[in-house]
Order: sequence, then C-alpha cells, then structure tokens
Amino acid sequence: MTPDQFLTFAQILPEPMLLVTSAGEILAVNQAATKLFSKTSKALIGQYLSEFVRESPEKVIDYLKMCAQSRQMILGAFTIHQTEGEGIACRSQGAVIQPRSHQIPAINLLRLEKRTKNEFVVLNQKIHALSQEIQQRQRIQAELAQSNETLKHTLIKLQSALEAVQTEKMSGLGQLVAGIAHEINNPITFIHGNLRYASGYYNDLLNLIQLYQQEFPHSSQKIQQAIDDIELDFMQEDIKKLLCSMQMGAERIAEIVKSLRNFSRLDEAKFKVVDIHQGLEATLMILQSRLKPSAEYSGIEVIKEYGELPLIYCSPGQINQVFMNILNNAIDALQETEKLRSPEFRQNHPNRIWIRTEKFNNCYIAIRIKDNGNGISTEIQHQIFNPFFTTKPVGQGTGLGLSISYQIIEGHGGQINMRSESGWGTEFSIELPIEQG
Repeated sequence: MTPDQFLTFAQILPEPMLLVTSAGEILAVNQAATKLFSKTSKALIGQYLSEFVRESPEKVIDYLKMCAQSRQMILGAFTIHQTEGEGIACRSQGAVIQPRSHQIPAINLLRLEKRTKNEFVVLNQKIHALSQEIQQRQRIQAELAQSNETLKHTLIKLQSALEAVQTEKMSGLGQLVAGIAHEINNPITFIHGNLRYASGYYNDLLNLIQLYQQEFPHSSQKIQQAIDDIELDFMQEDIKKLLCSMQMGAERIAEIVKSLRNFSRLDEAKFKVVDIHQGLEATLMILQSRLKPSAEYSGIEVIKEYGELPLIYCSPGQINQVFMNILNNAIDALQETEKLRSPEFRQNHPNRIWIRTEKFNNCYIAIRIKDNGNGISTEIQHQIFNPFFTTKPVGQGTGLGLSISYQIIEGHGGQINMRSESGWGTEFSIELPIEQG
C-alpha cells in the first residue's frame, strides 16, 4: 500500500490510522491521527513511532517484528499519549505488505485505540503470551526444518546404499553367468568340433559298406541275418538325421553360450564400441524361460523391428541392465494383465512385446520397447522413475529398477521416456548418443 492509496482509504475513517515501515517510520497519517497526537501530518511524517513512546521504545520494535512474523492481526500496547491514566494501543490491520524489492522496507497499517491503564495491563499480558507462542512456533518450525533435512540426507544415503546393492547384485549375476558360460563353452566346443569328424567318419564307413555290397552282392546267410537284425537301410538314413540333429543342438548351445557371454558384460564398467542388437538378443535369451508358454501363462510373443544401427560407444553391461529391467517389467505387466482378461480376449489379443530400433539425427539411436498390457494409471505416471516407487506387491519389487535405468541412460548423455494409456499398453523410449561427448 502506497501513502497515496492509504490517504484515499483512511481519510474517511473516524479511527486514527498510521502507515509505518517495519522499522517504525511513519509514512502517512489520517486526520483522526493528527487530532489524537495534536500535531500536523507534516510534523508526524518521517518521525518514528518509538519517539512517542513514554515507556521503553523497544516495545515498538518488538511489536513490529511480531507483525512481520505473524499473518494474523496483532494488538500492541505501549503508552504514546500524554493523558494521565490513558494510553494508545496499536492494532495491525491484516498481514504485513511485503514489497517485491528487498531494498524497500515492509509496510504495516496500524489502527490506534485509546485504552485505560487497567486495559493496558491485560493487553500486555496477552501480547507477552502471543510473543511466546510465536517464538514457540518458530522453534518448532526450525526443528521440523532440521528434521526434514536430516531425513532427506538419510533417504539419499539409503537410496545410494540400495542402488549399490542392486548394482552389486547385477554385477554378481554377470559374474555367475560368465562362469557358467565358460564352463559350458569348453565341453560344447569339444563336442561341436568332433561332430564334424564323426560325420566324415560315418560317410567313409557308409561308402565302404556300399562298396562291399557292390563287390559282393551275394553275402552269406550269417551276414544277411546281421544286416536284417540291425536294419542297415534304416540305420544309414537315421544316422544322417541323428548327426544333423546333434549338429543343430550343439550350434544352439553355442549360441546360448555366446548370448550368456554377451550378457555377462554386466560386470564391465568401462565404455567400449558395441552392437546394441547383441545386447538385446542376449537379454532376451536370459529371459527366454519367462517368455515361453507355461501351465499358468500363455506365453509372450516378441516382435523385433530392428533398424540399421551403427556401433555405439557405451558401457554394455549397464545398457544390458536397462534392457533387463524394462523387459522384466513388461513381462510382469503382461502376466498380471492376463489374469484379468477372458480366454476369448487373450486368444484375439495375444501377449506381445515389440522392440524397435532406429537411428535418427545422425547422432542418436532409439530403442523402443512396448507391451500390450493394461498400461499404467495416469495418476502415478509422474512417479515411475522415482526411487523406491513400485506398483508391484510387497516383496516383488524394490522400486529401484527404473530409477537406476534412468540414471544409467542419463549418465550416457541420453534420455529415457515413458508413455502409457489404459488398454493400450506401455512404451519405454531410450535415446542414446552414438558417440560420447
């Protein structure tokens, strides 16, 4: 409130009114106030309220401080009138007006009231009690602020500790997978390598048998009996199929071992140039048992729409961890959704996960992982990357997977986003730079 606005407002009022700064400087007075002080407005403006106090001037300063600290109207009592046995009480009119600039003092509107000596005693008691209440509130607020700060630091430490545990857990998984892959790799390499020689030996023996049959078409009865017993013609065809099946099985195991070794990069911290598709395939291989149909679930179809991607410079173990977290969440969501859908609906809308990759802007690649579950409620979508937030039942999730994924992608100079609609599903979009800045 400016002095001009005050005069327009206060001149018509019969009560004495003052406009003062937080320091007690009088900025404006109305006519009723000039009559009370028996002074002209020119003589009052620029003076300090404390100059008129007959008792201790500190009371005025304390009163104005209380006005600034409290949002309610405050009554102050100090004698600033010459009449014996009477004094003037000040009442703040509403909250203190805080200016935009800190260089300009706050302004308070005061209404003056005549009070008797006995009323002053009661007023001072009330003011003392109010002052103690305000001080108590300030102490409580300070304690609460300190407690909140302590809790904030504790939460940060707890989050860091749990993230370290999660990272160590994933690192341990990577080491375990690497060890298993190494142990399997040796014997399967031996089997896979020897199958080639076994196939060659079989072909040589088969050719030798056929040569004997050509050179000695009339074998003895004993030999003919042995040929009939072992079903030689069937054996010749079946061994071919058997060796072919063994070859395919060995190659499949070799692929699994390769995927395990790729996924075991979880324990690698350094950045290197990698193929993102290899990381996706390795993660899908690890999750293969959860994707297959079972007695409880109908299985999940993974649709891959891979684009042409360049090799990117990143920490492969950390990026694989992000893929694992997102794909695990998608599988969990589809399994929970399946419980709520009818058999007819599941037949017409089978569980699916789409994985799309593409290059854009010549500097970034994008990986989009989408499921066709029920989606995430709009009310909680803004919390999805918060630490410790989870929609899973107690004991089934820590609420750290997506939070850690967010930090990993952010640490790579990329970004991760989520969009979800009811009945449409959920899609996570990951953007990563091809080269680190």
